[in-house]
Amino acid sequence: MRDQPVRLAIVSRQEVVARGLTAMLADYPERVIVTSLPTVWTKAVGVEVVLYDTFGLHGNDGAELEHLLHNTRAKVLIFSRDMRPDLRARAYAHGCRAWVSMSIRAKELVEAIELVAAGQPLPHQEDRLGQGVGLSPREVEVLALVAQGHSNLEIAEKLHLSGNTLKSHIRQAYKKVGATSRAQAVGWALQNGFAPPD
Repeated sequence: MRDQPVRLAIVSRQEVVARGLTAMLADYPERVIVTSLPTVWTKAVGVEVVLYDTFGLHGNDGAELEHLLHNTRAKVLIFSRDMRPDLRARAYAHGCRAWVSMSIRAKELVEAIELVAAGQPLPHQEDRLGQGVGLSPREVEVLALVAQGHSNLEIAEKLHLSGNTLKSHIRQAYKKVGATSRAQAVGWALQNGFAPPD
């Protein structure tokens, strides 16, 4: 155990989530101190770990998460809804490497935060969406958007990819899931945990 508690900031669009997590962690003041992050565009000075709610990726380009990952010294632990593995996949595509489920218990959450702060991997991270067929995080992100009904042009714009790069990702994803058409790929995605269209 560390001498000092981990300084943690929680980033969530939903007040109920942020307050709930803060209340859970209040039972462990000797191990975790929840501190405020006035705005995600700060440098997160003094914050060791950011607990980022993947719901923040819904309907946007992920600039907030990109900033936290690449412009702060804090390590990012994503907090993921079990029914939205596509958002977790998007977080992984942005560069996240550790996640916890929304169903996690307080003691397990504290342990995960301490491991992330120490730069250690979390156990049981093997269920990444599409891992069983070898999809890369980018291919998962592309396939998730295909499954949600986005056109190639919309996906390319959303992910800041050229048309040719996107087509390459789509071809590779289809090959890995055994699909020869968009309809087959969507069917496979929906049967394997990808979120349906909103």
